[in-house]
Amino acid sequence: MLTMLIALAACGQEDGSAEKRNTPSTSNVKDLLNGQMAENADKLKKEKAQDVQTSDAKEKETKSENQAGVSSEKKTDVSEQVKTQEAADVDLTTLSSTMVYSEVYNMMVTPDKYLGKTVKMQGSFQYFQDETTGNEYFSCLIKDATACCAQGIEFVLSGDYVYPNDYPELNAEITVYGVFDTYQEGDYMYCTLRNAQLLSPTGEPTQG
Repeated sequence: MLTMLIALAACGQEDGSAEKRNTPSTSNVKDLLNGQMAENADKLKKEKAQDVQTSDAKEKETKSENQAGVSSEKKTDVSEQVKTQEAADVDLTTLSSTMVYSEVYNMMVTPDKYLGKTVKMQGSFQYFQDETTGNEYFSCLIKDATACCAQGIEFVLSGDYVYPNDYPELNAEITVYGVFDTYQEGDYMYCTLRNAQLLSPTGEPTQG
């Protein structure tokens, strides 16, 4: 048994050095204690420094939150203004493809119910020019859920714009916002969005 204890104590050591290391001298103990005291002192200094840094950080964070709060309030005010300006009576962008197609169909069939209402819709940009009259027509085309049928509404941008420089590419996805109206041309009545604006994905006008 004694032989096993000696063997375990000396595991990995040579020339009996394990026995010497397991019985440190008085000077080694003092050195160890002094080292521990020095480490404790360093720890206290570091803890105090960390406390100061933490306090400063919290103060800065509080100031930052206060500033962020003011900033967010301003942003909220601006965003609310945008929402107010761009809020639509009929927002087709929030409906499913099936519901959008149905709503546009209703506009074509019963346009009187929508006269004067603001409409926001999303679809593909289409352009047509009548070679006989030279009139240009711009529209937003919406397909149904199966993509086999389509309904479109014309729009007239508010301002002086020239095609193609001031318009999207053909078949490009667009969002348009305008006031629903009708007009007579020949024997037929057509629907259109007057004073229209093309909107970016964030809801802001893309025209200057």
